[in-house]
Amino acid sequence: MVVTSKENASVVAAAKLKDKKGRREQGKFLIEGQKLVCDAKKYGVRFDKIFVTEQYAEKFVEFGTVIVVNENVMKHICDAKTNQGVVAVAFLPEKTQFDEKKALLLDRIQDPGNIGSILRTACATGYNNVFLIDCADVFSPKSIRGGMSGQFMLNFFEMSEQEFLTQYGDRHVVCADMNGQNVFEFDCPDEHILILGNEGQGVSENLSKVAKSTVMIPMQNNLESLNVAVSGGIIMYQLSRKQWR
Repeated sequence: MVVTSKENASVVAAAKLKDKKGRREQGKFLIEGQKLVCDAKKYGVRFDKIFVTEQYAEKFVEFGTVIVVNENVMKHICDAKTNQGVVAVAFLPEKTQFDEKKALLLDRIQDPGNIGSILRTACATGYNNVFLIDCADVFSPKSIRGGMSGQFMLNFFEMSEQEFLTQYGDRHVVCADMNGQNVFEFDCPDEHILILGNEGQGVSENLSKVAKSTVMIPMQNNLESLNVAVSGGIIMYQLSRKQWR
């Protein structure tokens, strides 16, 4: 049977997951597109149900409960302007304990695209634990698309600035700041927490105060800054260089 009504209960619930409120209330999020859905299954993400258009009904039958919908209903559920005929409703990951040597802290990063790009690089460089202070939702559809499966392999810890300072302020905190040491000359300890700050304002004053090290990226042609996802990627790779030696 093909679902053709946007008023179908499962469709209504899924469409609400495009908003942060809906994700928090239901404890679920959307994964759009065949590749991301397949990656999510590979990395152990738990599915509630999979919505597909008719041509994909057989392909995803082993992924869980499959609901076949028409194109109009698929467009209604999906956040992207163009869809691939597949969208999964997945459960948000359970809380975990911080137990790694290094971590990333994102301080008030607001653009979901930046969030996704940063998390993809964090995954590639082994920053498996990510602290979030007043950031855009890492499980929004745009963040998921930007992360290209990065979210499925990371542990997230949402907290207030004060909670972080109380619990982790004594760690070796490394802050990205234009007045810091040249990152290519910096010998970073294996155990550290790297902070990337807000797109316009940078790292907050309170977080900057606990930083034991600050690093910057040297630039030519009088440029003063880079996009936070770009600069964060450069710094994460540079601070992780020892692991590839």
